[in-house]
Amino acid sequence: MSRLNLSVRTDGLAVVTLAHPPMNTMDAPLLEGITSLFEGLATEPAVRAAIIRSEGRAFSAGLDLKLVPGLDRVGQRRLVDALNDCFGTLYAWPKPLVAAINGHAIAGGMILALCADWRVVADVPMETSLAEVRVGVTYPVAPLEIARSELAPTTARRLILLGESLDAREAEALRVFDERVPEDELMTRALARAQRYAALPPNAFATTKRELRAPALDRIAEARSGRREPRLASWLGEEMRRAAAAVLGRAA
Repeated sequence: MSRLNLSVRTDGLAVVTLAHPPMNTMDAPLLEGITSLFEGLATEPAVRAAIIRSEGRAFSAGLDLKLVPGLDRVGQRRLVDALNDCFGTLYAWPKPLVAAINGHAIAGGMILALCADWRVVADVPMETSLAEVRVGVTYPVAPLEIARSELAPTTARRLILLGESLDAREAEALRVFDERVPEDELMTRALARAQRYAALPPNAFATTKRELRAPALDRIAEARSGRREPRLASWLGEEMRRAAAAVLGRAA
């Protein structure tokens, strides 16, 4: 069963759905699938913009903490590469990208949302956080560069360094998300935004987006090429395993 679904509408909007409910957790194969899908959509003339959304009660809870602590060095290397490739591809994607955030956006799930050019969140009980520090995980280059570029400095300090959590209202107030709408209006609003931005001149949009994000994209490109990615040498250690086990124990 596919964990990633694609539909392309007659108006040229691609709707990409994470279909791994309830929490849409991430692993290397899913991240690699997102990368491949968006690389293909980037060169598809019929696609003018895209929406990324999820099934279930969460947009994404990030990496699967039940699986990650057991990864060997090869598995860790694959996951670091997959994270940099996926988020780097999305952040550099040359067409308008809208996120329809239906629920919890945690850790990698929040980075996924931050890759979008416009972020619409449903007004539902939810948590949004960059929880990596709470589970002993340090950031690969792409997630950290995107978070640093897209969040105001005080918000970045609270979320990245201190691991605070926000609800939908607080996240909108801090401009983590651009607008908050009733749950039943989420896709309607996301589609309207995507249609609006799809009407922008495509070459000018792609060039401006690339140049606007050039400092972060240059650092991500170096990491994707194998240079200047500190996590490749060593990433997930005993501290992460203990912290992840404690979080899972509290959730049980």
